[in-house]
Amino acid sequence: MVIYLRKNKIILKIILLILLLTIIIGGSYLFNYMQYNNYDLIEVSTLKTQNQILKDELSKIENIPKYNSDYLIGRVILRDIHNFYKEIVINVGNDKVSIGDIVVNEEGLVGIISEVKKDISYVKLIDSGYNISVKIGNTYGNLNGNKIDLLDKYSELTAGDIIYTSGLTNVPEGIYVGKIKEIKMDNDNLGKEIIVDLVDNRNLIYVGIIKSIK
Repeated sequence: MVIYLRKNKIILKIILLILLLTIIIGGSYLFNYMQYNNYDLIEVSTLKTQNQILKDELSKIENIPKYNSDYLIGRVILRDIHNFYKEIVINVGNDKVSIGDIVVNEEGLVGIISEVKKDISYVKLIDSGYNISVKIGNTYGNLNGNKIDLLDKYSELTAGDIIYTSGLTNVPEGIYVGKIKEIKMDNDNLGKEIIVDLVDNRNLIYVGIIKSIK
């Protein structure tokens, strides 16, 4: 009877050991399976995110209007937070662009190339006070920053009117600049002064470069 009980205890220990090993091996397998699946899920999620970013960037490029055939795309590589509305740096050098070339986004005019180097160019943004000849219907004026002044006091202008480049300088004609935000008489009551709602340039990533008229 004692021998029988001892044998049963041994058999029971063996069974418990087998069960324990099965649980350990199975748990390890399950952990690894879940771990690899999580890696796969993370990788798929990352790829989806990257794919969406590429789609968004491609959409921005495609939305930039092509004003003429002498045209190329550049990418903004630097924008100083302390000089945010005055200048950007793009990844196109002096082998492709020149000082005075026009820079646009999907809406319209954002700046003029002011300096070129081997691999990069500096763009002076319109907000900075660059002088541009513009027209509103049949009325011509000079844009400086977000203001057009010295306009005929009898000119028929209304808030919301669209403003384009005039073509009277080296900037090509017909590029969208903005729209009239506010109209008022100047301090001497001799002419009208316009405040312009300019093209939004806060989120520039890709820009188009148009050759200026020489």
